[in-house]
Amino acid sequence: MKITPAFFDGIRELIAGARTTVARGVDLVQVHTNFEIGRRIVQEEQRGKDRAAYGKQVTQALAERLTAEFGRGFSDTNLKLMRLFYLQNQQRIRQSVTDEFNASPKSPSLTGQLAILQSLTGELGLPVLRPFTLSWTHYVFLLRVKGPNERSFYEIEAAEQNWTVRELKRQFDCGLY
Repeated sequence: MKITPAFFDGIRELIAGARTTVARGVDLVQVHTNFEIGRRIVQEEQRGKDRAAYGKQVTQALAERLTAEFGRGFSDTNLKLMRLFYLQNQQRIRQSVTDEFNASPKSPSLTGQLAILQSLTGELGLPVLRPFTLSWTHYVFLLRVKGPNERSFYEIEAAEQNWTVRELKRQFDCGLY
């Protein structure tokens, strides 16, 4: 039996679309996880008496332990970026939603992470002022944008126009805002 090109192309598009959706879901889980790590770092720092020195110790000690267990991606610099990401975006997710993220002391399965992602993005009816829609790499770039209005502008445009990080940088360097 001969398979028509249209039939094959339809199946190929279905698979490619599914892979894109899964990759995007993983990106969003990473963004929300990094937001939550940043929140927990800030919470831990606020318990210290000398906040600046203590905060530095928290990220350094945490970086050593996480890197030893999970490998790359948890350097002191990356943890500081997660902390800053939380501080710049803490108003976007209501507190009880992040408390739900804390409900399980063990790392959730992928299914659990997707459920958390759904709740964090408001798909279960929980209020989120503006859900995260870009990859972690996009947000790391946006951390350098000083003004919240300008940062918000570039985030919205990048999401609506489906910009890659390279395109986001180009638009920023051109002074689109």
